[in-house]
Amino acid sequence: MTTYHFNGGIQKGTVATDARARKLDEQCKHLMQDVYSVLKKTYPKLTVQKKLTKTQIPGEIGACAPDGGAWFYDGVLIAVFEGKKQQDRGNAIERWFKNNFICRLINPNVSYVTFCTGEGAYSFWDKVLGRLTHGQIVKALNVAHLDGFDQYNPGKNSAFLNTDCFTKEFINATMIEAITERIETLFPQSLI
Repeated sequence: MTTYHFNGGIQKGTVATDARARKLDEQCKHLMQDVYSVLKKTYPKLTVQKKLTKTQIPGEIGACAPDGGAWFYDGVLIAVFEGKKQQDRGNAIERWFKNNFICRLINPNVSYVTFCTGEGAYSFWDKVLGRLTHGQIVKALNVAHLDGFDQYNPGKNSAFLNTDCFTKEFINATMIEAITERIETLFPQSLI
């Protein structure tokens, strides 16, 4: 008789997702195609990939498949969009660092935008305690978001927080803003 011992991680027969995580993932993937259709008309050198190829990854080992795609302009990685959902405990958000690291090796000026949801996606001033209170996502990602949360930081990491869900309109507008800003900042001569 074989005895199964749980050693942490995702338990056998379970998945690390729920309805809100699936919704965010689907929004990012669906909107990736919508945004591409709109922007491709204005920026013909724009391309998007669902995941990086092995040859694009430094060292050619590993994987990087951001939910909202890896966006290239004239062959240069300019923007990446992720969706992450996490409770106010655990370490699911820790996996974010691998993709970010790979993308920053490819282009240090990439705009890496993350839409964070779940009970761990908060930061607010607690009047009773007289201090800022942060959820697990902010605690984990703060070191990589020193310019702040809930704002677009061109060429850096940007994370937007919402304990519930983001609207399609918000994700769509944020993706368009980041891609357009990167193209117009990094390739102004190609727009003339």
